[in-house]
Amino acid sequence: MDCSTIGKRVPQLGSLEKATGEAIYLPDIKLPGMLYGKILRSPHPHARIVHVNTEKAERLKGVKGVITAKDTPMIRFCIIPQLANKPPLAVDKVRFIGDEIAAVAAEDEDTSEEALDLIAIDYEELPAVFDPVEAMKPKAPKIHEEEHNIAAHIVREFGNIESGFKEAQYIFEDEFVLPGVTHCCLETRGCLASVSRSGRVTVWSTTQTSHTLRPRLAHVLGIPVGNVRVILARMGGGFGSRLDMDSIDPIAVFLSKKTGRPVRLINTRDEEFVSSRIRYPMTIHLKTGMRKEGTISALETRVITDNGAYNNQGTSVTGGIGTKITYLWAIPNTKLDAYVVYTNKPFGGAFRGYGNPQLTFALESQMDIIAKKLGLDPVEIRLKNVNKPNTTVASRSNISSCGLTECIREAAQIVGRGKTKEKNRGIGIACLMHTGGGTKVFFGGNTNYSDSYVKMTQGGTAEILTGACDLGQGSDTVMAQIAAEVLGLSIEDVHVISADTETTPQCLGAWASRQTYVGGNAVLRASEGVKRQLFKAAADLLEADWKDLELKDRRVSVKGLPERGVNLGELASYCYQNGIPLASRGFWDDPVSPKPDPVTGFGGSPTFAFGAQAVEVEVDRQTGQVRILKCIAAHDLGKAINPMAAEGQIEGSVLQGIGYALMEEMVWDEGVLLNPNFQDYRAPFIWDVPEMKTILIESNDPDGPFGAKGIGEAPLIPTAAAVANAIYDAVGVRVRELPITPGKILRHLRNQKE
Repeated sequence: MDCSTIGKRVPQLGSLEKATGEAIYLPDIKLPGMLYGKILRSPHPHARIVHVNTEKAERLKGVKGVITAKDTPMIRFCIIPQLANKPPLAVDKVRFIGDEIAAVAAEDEDTSEEALDLIAIDYEELPAVFDPVEAMKPKAPKIHEEEHNIAAHIVREFGNIESGFKEAQYIFEDEFVLPGVTHCCLETRGCLASVSRSGRVTVWSTTQTSHTLRPRLAHVLGIPVGNVRVILARMGGGFGSRLDMDSIDPIAVFLSKKTGRPVRLINTRDEEFVSSRIRYPMTIHLKTGMRKEGTISALETRVITDNGAYNNQGTSVTGGIGTKITYLWAIPNTKLDAYVVYTNKPFGGAFRGYGNPQLTFALESQMDIIAKKLGLDPVEIRLKNVNKPNTTVASRSNISSCGLTECIREAAQIVGRGKTKEKNRGIGIACLMHTGGGTKVFFGGNTNYSDSYVKMTQGGTAEILTGACDLGQGSDTVMAQIAAEVLGLSIEDVHVISADTETTPQCLGAWASRQTYVGGNAVLRASEGVKRQLFKAAADLLEADWKDLELKDRRVSVKGLPERGVNLGELASYCYQNGIPLASRGFWDDPVSPKPDPVTGFGGSPTFAFGAQAVEVEVDRQTGQVRILKCIAAHDLGKAINPMAAEGQIEGSVLQGIGYALMEEMVWDEGVLLNPNFQDYRAPFIWDVPEMKTILIESNDPDGPFGAKGIGEAPLIPTAAAVANAIYDAVGVRVRELPITPGKILRHLRNQKE
């Protein structure tokens, strides 16, 4: 297909404003009379709140309001409503260090900070538990008013696991340990709230889901949804951390309601570390049955997930593993047996990959272990087990487009696998699958939709109204490219208004790599509606059959007769002068995925992204240091609407994956986070960036806009496994616990000698 905008390397909309510092972020927004809020957080991992005295804080000059749980409806929240057990402010007891207890609003931040020190709280400290295995024991301290600390026991079986193991000639078992890590967004989370005299609430929030935050916020506030307006503040990163409502959102509203003035709350970096959602720590045990030719007959996965102190997305992240194990490799018989367990630590949430980085590290590490024991090449064993296009997997999801075979071959060839390598250098490969278009399972509903409006101005330019949330990944730019392609415009002719619940139509937001696929389809449909209106008007004006018309370069003309046409500015003016509307709605809801079954776990996504990464590493046997020399990332994204943006997503994801592989880990001691800052929490720096090559495999998904599917999360998922496999190839050390630190490598090397 000959395209003028799709497939072109287009800079992100708003990039100039970001580069020059003109872009407005939440800390830049100041409303008249605005107050500055601060939250008092628990210093104890588990304690009963005996008494709270706020009198001294309230008398401090400059303080305009102090709130505790008694100033709120005390309604608990969770992304899955039936599991809600987190109040915005602690009601009776605190369950982790950082739990919110009270909040103040004052004329300046220093006064708010001083007021926190004046709030007196009497605690009755309670026994705490920090290890999920210990928390499962009958005599462990109870974190909630339940008979045990097991938040959920999830069993998912597809096919027949027993017959699958009987079919196997070999059975392999391995266990892998994955740590808690945090998102490291450059901008911390915040909310600015303003409550009018009539009770209408407006919030500017660093959210990935403005339209789904709205009803959740209304529920916790105890007011009608129509009384809440959510506006997406420009964001400095999200990666899933801003997917669900945080206590900071309702707390800002409660403070504004009490003081009668706008209140802005923004986390400090330390607060962001101790209180925000994290990637769920997991222990994963794999039992895999292999046929002698190297194909998998059965895979049983046992998981223990550290849920943290409250429910959020632990059950959906863990339960989703049950279906994810059926997507990457063609395994006819699978079973998940998982426990999600409360501990007195910060609770987890969504983080780029949604459980898949944990699972894939285990799966792809074990795939290399098996290949070594069976004497098979790691590339060939993967090619034997790939899922193919137009197949239905064991969990009943349909794989439409799939370029995994091409990804594996490209990555392996370019990295130089099979060639003679230098001492202490190794090459590793790992593959991935992830949703490329959202899922119906996520919110517990049967929808995966986006709504949009496209309208044309009298000057012949276009405006898009979409509920999709751009959190820096460039979804506004992709929407503009889609509309520009359909309407024969340049991207400069398209203006995007997004993620304001009062002015834009519904969209479920930015999660599950869905915006290009789902939001893009909605914009595509709306743009095609406007194009039909233009053709109808142009047919009358040009006295031609609309089927003979074409639209490109801001002009509608008769095919083969470019001189017989009209430019869009003139045509739009003609339409409005004659009462012809140039606006159209585009609604898209996933027609492909099977509806989720909460009992069996059957369900899935409308399309899947696939990929393979190959890395070359060098390991210093004296220090255990790992240097990543090269990374080849081959990814099937259907169609690259904006190759430059896709490459940026891949490169950023790979670097995040390197952090997960080698350095990132939240370290707790009795519930105290020991590294709550960028000095002590080791994340990748510019000198950690290896030589990278991205390969965009275009499989052209039949249902995606122009064949596209999502690429936002996928490239992070296989990196850690590829690094682990390369380290083994270099020095024969197999580390099953992330991060792979120099100390762990040295211990394995010593054991190897002994």
